[in-house]
Amino acid sequence: PEVLGDVQSMVTANALGAERRVAFMAEYGFSDLSALAAVVRKRSEAATRAAIRTIPDGVYESTIENRPVDEVLCYRVRVTKQGDDIRIDHLDTPAQLPRGGVNCVMNVTAAHSSYPLKCMLTPEVRGNAGCYAPITVTAQPGSALNCDKPASVTSRTRISWWLGPNLHRALAAVIPDRVQAFTGNPKAFAFYGRNHEGRVGADHFFVGAGQGAHSRGDGKSGLLFPTSAANTPVELLESRMPVLVEEKLLVPDSGGPGRMRGGLGQQLRARRLGAGEALLVGLFPEGWGTRPEGLFGGRPGGIPEGFIITPDGHRENVGAGRMVTLADPRMAFEVTLAGGAGYGDPRERARESILADLADGYITPDGAKRDYGFAADATVVAAAPVAGE
Repeated sequence: PEVLGDVQSMVTANALGAERRVAFMAEYGFSDLSALAAVVRKRSEAATRAAIRTIPDGVYESTIENRPVDEVLCYRVRVTKQGDDIRIDHLDTPAQLPRGGVNCVMNVTAAHSSYPLKCMLTPEVRGNAGCYAPITVTAQPGSALNCDKPASVTSRTRISWWLGPNLHRALAAVIPDRVQAFTGNPKAFAFYGRNHEGRVGADHFFVGAGQGAHSRGDGKSGLLFPTSAANTPVELLESRMPVLVEEKLLVPDSGGPGRMRGGLGQQLRARRLGAGEALLVGLFPEGWGTRPEGLFGGRPGGIPEGFIITPDGHRENVGAGRMVTLADPRMAFEVTLAGGAGYGDPRERARESILADLADGYITPDGAKRDYGFAADATVVAAAPVAGE
């Protein structure tokens, strides 16, 4: 049902798009769209090149680490800007990994490199080929960012989502108003087993983490970024699979402190519902073992962690992650996703923003004092304005 639903939605979207395109061509008297497409591409490319020219010529580098398997891996990016062209070179990349599917083919690496750059340069321009014409992306053949067939790539997002933050860090010094601090990676929990109808199936449960802050505002909480997916409603998962979600919440103090605060990460705790065949679930707290710093004095967001809770209540850390068998309904798992990093010095955060965060429960009184140097007693917290009022 999951795959069929995807196929049917694509067929429907394609049919509707074709119908509206034909109507558009009829309304404006077009026999084909080649001339219009050429104009759109040309204008988009011109806008992109104009934005690139605002960046000083030079070479900008950054290094970021993650831990998709058991060891910490390091990724170095070099951005070369000359005139109205930009070249992104992924250097010293780990060799392609033999297990776990934590590899990218070149088109994935190119997409996850050019897209964040486009967002920095021309967020107001609709994406098309013209936007990417001035951008070149390279990665070493045989590496985890340019793997050779038949290397497995099923978990490619576990490294591709780190490319954007690395680019933001590389360009922060020259375009500080257009970059974003590190974003905690979202997670798709995959459940495998028999559904409520007794059929063998799989279900994906999407949970968002904390978006990084930027010069103009705080990061969004519980956001699936940079994907286009949304948080899966708890009721949807529970209606299809024998799973009980005991807790799903934003984690206070998990947003990286800064003049602009990072978005909060989420915590999920769930268990198998009732007796029956075991369920398998993949527990991989993305970014475990690393804490990327924020920008311009901003601090890291809350750390990602994963635990198995045994029937006797013992909590076992899963480290970088593994597949877990849920057989006993008294057994549960708990995973916390990372918060986004902060932007700017936390001591420069506006008092009214701290009070609003206290009122919303985004930060605790202890966190306000520790991270922002703000002493909040019960009277101050009670009188704090609610965000948005």
